[in-house]
Amino acid sequence: MKRNRQPQAGFTLIEMMIVIAVGIILAGMVVPVTKGVLAGAKADSSLGATIDVLTQARDQAVAQRRNFELSFVGNNHIQVWRIEVPSGSRTQIMDIPLDNKQQFQKFASLPDTPDAFGNATAIQFSGTGPWMFTSDGSLIDSNGDVSNGTIFLGVPNDVMTARAVTVFGATGLMRTWRWRGTKWFSN
Repeated sequence: MKRNRQPQAGFTLIEMMIVIAVGIILAGMVVPVTKGVLAGAKADSSLGATIDVLTQARDQAVAQRRNFELSFVGNNHIQVWRIEVPSGSRTQIMDIPLDNKQQFQKFASLPDTPDAFGNATAIQFSGTGPWMFTSDGSLIDSNGDVSNGTIFLGVPNDVMTARAVTVFGATGLMRTWRWRGTKWFSN
């Protein structure tokens, strides 16, 4: 009696080694990309936190019919103070640190945002501080003049984490910017 030998299903050692080699090559290419994506996501998170603080300060100024002063403390804290009426005393409402090693950071090699409010420093507003949102939502300086400005953010020595928020003083309108290697892009 003759038996027919059926081929056995499975993979050869060579096929398995080829699959493993391709997997290692792909993993090696993914790690640097993932690092950049992660740094960008962290930068976007701090940008979001900054715009949230500014928006809350403006909205509370309008809702409470009080001036809300902005303070930029150190290289990574934003404080918001309510100016009390009639005393003029200040009550701290918020103290928000930037996360993920983000700082108020102006990269010397980058141009100003397209809004062109200035880029000499990381916190660049017209007029003299302190700056505050008023009950009509506008942003003014210490003399009561409308003030436009930009807050630049980033991780030191990592230009791809550069972000910015511009504030149009007359309306309190804010715009976010991301550096994408060749120019600023807004959302």
